This record gives sequence, C-alpha cells and structure tokens, in this order.
Amino acid sequence: MFVVLLAIIIVLLTYLTWNFVTGKPKNSPPGIIRLPLWGSYWFLLWGNYYFPHQTVAYYVKKLKSKIIGCYFGNAYTVIVNDYASVKEVLTRKEFDGRGGENYIFQARANGKKLGMFFNDDYEWKQQRRFALHNMRNLGFGRRHAQLESVLAEELEVLVDTMKNGPINDKEKQVVDKDRVLFPDILSPISANYIWAVMANKRLPRTETGEEHESLRELCKWARTFQRGGDVTGGAKTMTPWLRYFGNLFGYTDFINGTRAIANFVEDFIDELNDSNESLSEEINDAFIPTYLREMKKIHAKAGNNSEDIDAKMFSTEQLVMICTDFMFAAMSATPGVATNCIKYMIHYPEVMKRVQEEIDSVVGPNRLPAWDDRYRLPFTEAVIREVMRMETLAPLSVGHRCTETTQLFEYTIPEGTLVFPNLSAIHSDPDLWGDPENFRPDRFIKNGKIVKDLTLPFGFGRRVCPAETYSRFIVFEIFATLIQNFDFESLKGQPSRPQDKTPGFAVQPKSCWIKFKSRR
Repeated sequence: MFVVLLAIIIVLLTYLTWNFVTGKPKNSPPGIIRLPLWGSYWFLLWGNYYFPHQTVAYYVKKLKSKIIGCYFGNAYTVIVNDYASVKEVLTRKEFDGRGGENYIFQARANGKKLGMFFNDDYEWKQQRRFALHNMRNLGFGRRHAQLESVLAEELEVLVDTMKNGPINDKEKQVVDKDRVLFPDILSPISANYIWAVMANKRLPRTETGEEHESLRELCKWARTFQRGGDVTGGAKTMTPWLRYFGNLFGYTDFINGTRAIANFVEDFIDELNDSNESLSEEINDAFIPTYLREMKKIHAKAGNNSEDIDAKMFSTEQLVMICTDFMFAAMSATPGVATNCIKYMIHYPEVMKRVQEEIDSVVGPNRLPAWDDRYRLPFTEAVIREVMRMETLAPLSVGHRCTETTQLFEYTIPEGTLVFPNLSAIHSDPDLWGDPENFRPDRFIKNGKIVKDLTLPFGFGRRVCPAETYSRFIVFEIFATLIQNFDFESLKGQPSRPQDKTPGFAVQPKSCWIKFKSRR
C-alpha cells in the first residue's frame, strides 16, 4: 500500500512539475520553459548574464518563431522580434499598458504611481497630454530660438574647453591635455538643455567650475539609475524582496539615482514657491512654473473637495517625478548616443574623414553646424542613424502590458501579459538590412538623400519616446561640432571599442578617455 501511495505521489509531483515548467496560456506563442522564482529569466541569464536580451535570438531560432513566450518571475511575457510584430504592438492601444503596479517602480516615487514612463492609467494620459503640449511649446519637440541659442553657447564652451584647455580643477577631471573623457565632457550640454526646458535656467561655465560639475554629477546619477537593472527590468522587479539586499541587485542605485535628480527638481520648486512673482501669469517660459500655475488653479477650483480628480492628479509629487523621468532619460541617453558616434569614428577613420569633408564643404570653418544643416549633411546624418541601429540603447524598449485579451496574428495574448518589442532584433534583421553586422552608413542614402528610415531607436506609436526630436537634434549638433573641429583616436587600455558597454535598463557605452587633436 505504501509503495502504491508513493508511486501516486511521485506521478502527481512529476505531472505538476512538468505542467509548471512547460505550461503556458492557451493558444500562446512557442515558449521558453521556466523554473521557480525567476521563471524563464534564468535561461536568459545563462545565455548572457550582463546582457540577457542577447539570449533571445537563440530562442527565436530554436523555437522557429519571431514571437516567443516566457515567464519573468510569475508574469507571463511575450517578446516580439520582427518588424511586423513590433509595429503591431507599438501601434495598437491594447498594448499601451505599463507595469506601473510593480513595487519597484512605485518605490522610486514614494510608493505611488507617478511619472511618465512606468504608468498607463487615466491620470497618466492626462498628465502626459499636459506635459507634452506645454513642453513642445517650450522647445521640447519643435524649433525654439531661445533653446537653440542655449545649445549653441554650450557647444562653443565645449570646443573652447577642448581647444584651449581647462580653466579650473573640475574641468581637469574631464580634459587632460590631448585627452578627453566621454561621455562626461558632454554632460553640461544635455543637462543644461533639458533644464532650460524645465526651468528656463542654464548653469554656465565659471572660473570655479562648480556649476558644470554639479551637472556632471547629475548625469552620473542618471547613469547610476540606468545601471540599477537590465533591459528586462531585472531580478528585483520579479522578486521585490531583493531590495533588502541593498545594491546587490541594483536596488540602491535605482533609488539613489532617482532621488538625486528628484532632489534637484524639488530644490528649484521650493525656490519658485518662495517667490510669488515667479509664478505670475505673464511668465510662461518653462514647464515647472507652468505646471505649478495650473496646479494652483485646479486646487483653487476644487476647494475642499478632496475627491476632485483633477486636484488629485496635479500635485508637487507628480511634477517632481515627471521632471525626473524626462531628465534622467535626457541626461543619460543623449551623451551616450553621441559617445557611441565618436567611438565608431575612432574605429572607422575613413568614415570620420568623409564626415569631415562633407561638413567642411557645406558648413565651412567659420561657424558651427546648425539644425538647418541636417539635410544638407546627409552622410553625417546617415552615420548617426547607422550608429543608433548598431547600438540600440533600449534593446527591448520599455516593457508594455496588454490591457485586454487580444490577438497578435495567430496567437492569443491574455490581459495582463507583459510585452517586450525587441528593437535590437529588427535593427539586426538580415531581411531588412542585408548585412546588418556591417557598419555601413550609406545604406541610409540614395541619390544623395536620406531614405526612409526603418530603425526604431525611440520606439513608435503612442508610446514613442517623447524626446525623439529633442534627442536627434542634440546628438546631431554635438556630433557634427566635434567632428568638424577635432580628429579622434583611441588610447591604449581605454574601453573605446563599440562593444565596451555598461548593462542596465538602457545599454550605455563605458566611460573612457579618448585622444583628440584640433583640426584648426
């Protein structure tokens, strides 16, 4: 009797184990098996611990499907890996959700669902609409003379610092004779530009160097935040109790990076609140005072009604997290892309020479390149696009969440499923590019003009990165200015190869010293 009972238990346990390991929703895509705790994430880590998204290509080939399923922890997840399915996911409202209920994403915002990137409810839609409408009017997505002059001043400072050398000890930490530290040298440019949008403030270069150093520190904190996980979100999003292990799984970096930028924003808000004149109706030159004025109106209208929806939505906490989200992206991604561009020029000097020749013939030596020059410099633009294709900063974009059960081609995607668009897969798809492994900027040019761009480095659809126009503008100006004025070479022992990367929510180039020589 005991033997029979034991046999039944073994069979039952075997069945339950097999069902757990291989089970998946009905009519779902072919999937990666799972194990307890982290689900299929174990197998992605096994393939590439630092860049687990790179393991996905192996399973796409093994499962013979461009759409594959897996489990991140207990969350059923679908990863789409070809252009058609990625565009489908990014353009359909059923996939517009985010994982904002996750404890980790709320922990960075005092336990609340705040900010732009990780939320998806009605409040997020209203806040996003208000933020983008006002920020675009202030230059965050369209031409704006005042902000373009801010960028021009920053670029002149950059060129002067590199040509004539540091003027204080702080600058000596990023420029040392004929060596320059990337991306740190670019930090004041991206930080000052986004801060001009938010606060109509610019921290200038000074004799002491304190202002620019504070911006470099902010950008370091932004990169610290990015290192707090990987492109899947990381183990701590699947098992939030890992936060009790400090920074072993990146939790401390994730929180401290957020708080550093949030504190910077809060200090400025306190200054504004202490000055009623700064919030007068006549002043409409920055996002933060614009938001505070709107908040003041809404709260006055709501009076003592604690249930007023608009009054709940507009809060100082919400404002801080909106600014923090935009700022950490701008202060980490933009210098990162520009640094990648310089690294590629080091290893493709013949391409760098072609860019210089084009800029010399169109712009000349007596002024810096401007945004109006972009389409008059097709090869320069093509180089930037090719670098962004080769080096996808957000390989799996930001995870989406299916808000209702729906069909994705022949598969059923249940409500609540996490969906990751594999942007790096479409950027390396031979069916799209022919020779995706080769660095070939000319693929973006036909008859001397830029052709239709199939890359999606900023995503697409309603969840497209709102900073796309801003980012392309800044990267073009930085790259064209640097190549116009300097030649670049690698330094022995420095991580200057394109494959020298730092893992995180976004994949960033490693900081490195690069040798430069003035062309004039």
